[in-house]
Amino acid sequence: MQIKTISPTVGEIIFKNSIYITLGDIVIKLLNFLFSVYVIRRLGDDRFGQYSIVLGFVGVFQIFAELGVTQYAMREMAQDASKIRKLFWNLVAVRSALACIGIISITAIASAMGYSQYLVLGIFIYTWSFLLAAFQAPLAAVLTAQERLDTISLMSILGRVCFLFLGTIFMLLGMGYIALIIATLLSIPVQIGFSLWSLKKQKISLLPVSLDPHIWKGLIRGGLPFSMISLMLSISFHVDTLMLSRFEPEYIVGWYNVAYNLIFSLTFFVGGFNTAVVPSLARTHVNDPKTTELWYYRTVKIMMILSFPMAVGGFLTAFPIFKFLYTAEYLPAAFGLQVLIWDLPLLLYDSFCGNITTIIRRENAAARIYALSAFNNIVLNLFAIPRFGLVGAALVTVITDLITAFQFFFLLRSQLHIPHLPQLFIRLILTSGIMGISVWLVRDWNLFLQIFLGVAVYAALAWAFRLLTADELSLVKDGLEKIYNFIRPKIISNNQASKL
Repeated sequence: MQIKTISPTVGEIIFKNSIYITLGDIVIKLLNFLFSVYVIRRLGDDRFGQYSIVLGFVGVFQIFAELGVTQYAMREMAQDASKIRKLFWNLVAVRSALACIGIISITAIASAMGYSQYLVLGIFIYTWSFLLAAFQAPLAAVLTAQERLDTISLMSILGRVCFLFLGTIFMLLGMGYIALIIATLLSIPVQIGFSLWSLKKQKISLLPVSLDPHIWKGLIRGGLPFSMISLMLSISFHVDTLMLSRFEPEYIVGWYNVAYNLIFSLTFFVGGFNTAVVPSLARTHVNDPKTTELWYYRTVKIMMILSFPMAVGGFLTAFPIFKFLYTAEYLPAAFGLQVLIWDLPLLLYDSFCGNITTIIRRENAAARIYALSAFNNIVLNLFAIPRFGLVGAALVTVITDLITAFQFFFLLRSQLHIPHLPQLFIRLILTSGIMGISVWLVRDWNLFLQIFLGVAVYAALAWAFRLLTADELSLVKDGLEKIYNFIRPKIISNNQASKL
């Protein structure tokens, strides 16, 4: 493929927004990680398992409280700013109505399925987040459409800090996981207030209120492909937890979710980019589809270069990691991590491809892919979980995401013309394998020494095998310089402020 120069305007916007979101995501994931370790130790494996069941159950059904209308409206706002005020208020109205239906119906389903009264209570309280999100999510959609991802990042950090502060207090007072759910609800109004303040500061007015019930049907119809995608993703992400809860004790559910959450913690380096790329490329792709092709190819390449060695290293150091982080009762979860860690490259690829389909308006095809993934997940888990328990659920997660990755690859290959990748994967497997051997040879060393050695060996091999071309290395160098130039003025400003 002929590599062309990326439009400076698009590149600068995506880079700036990626930095804001990525830095915010790193802060949030670090805080979440430290807090989750504390909560897991505090609650114990059985109560943490109950907490996971509540989150998983509501997570499966939560798409019915918004039906994908937010993502559809955000794309429309990004492509035509004149629609913002009208879409915002109608989005709030539609989501509020759906939220009320969701609170009643999801709680009734949980009760009908025979969950304990305490679990049903937790599910009922958690569903009230739908009503608060009916206002908060449209505000975030407006900011995203305006490519103000810096504000979105700050809003997320503020909400998470509020949750962590309240959650820590509740845990210190000896409260259970219901208190954590209440802390989640209390953090949303803080995000709403910050969003309104930010919009006012940026002189984006949402007044007067503009309601038109005639467009509600169009909103719902436009959001259906996105709702199908979200529903299928929710099923894929949460059905294993729910099935484990029907076949295994609650403490095993807790083990599984500890390992699963660790995998999501490792995706910190792409969250910001995945968020920033959609509004910018959705606007650019209309007139310059070649730019989308270039972003797709280089992003996939860098994701694989980063995630493959993490998978190898995570497999080899799973037990030392669990010994370091958690109590002895969670050590069996390391078996789950050794399987789930291989899902990391697939998870990154699938999530990015889902965003690309939104950009190129192939969300209907993506919905079909995710529907098949959810179907495979349910069928395979029905076979695997009763026979193999936690390890079976982990293995099914990897298999279904692998099938999804193949589907996305062939879909996008017909839409985006990219170079062949086999040679890259051969070099990638070779370098990751040699790194893995070096880590295995020093398996008796301290965990952090193993990680340091693995990083050093892989970095040297990546340079020797030229995993990145000269042009791509130059882009990485430019990116690091931009990050330094982006952060340096803020550091100097803070130092001068502290001296005053």
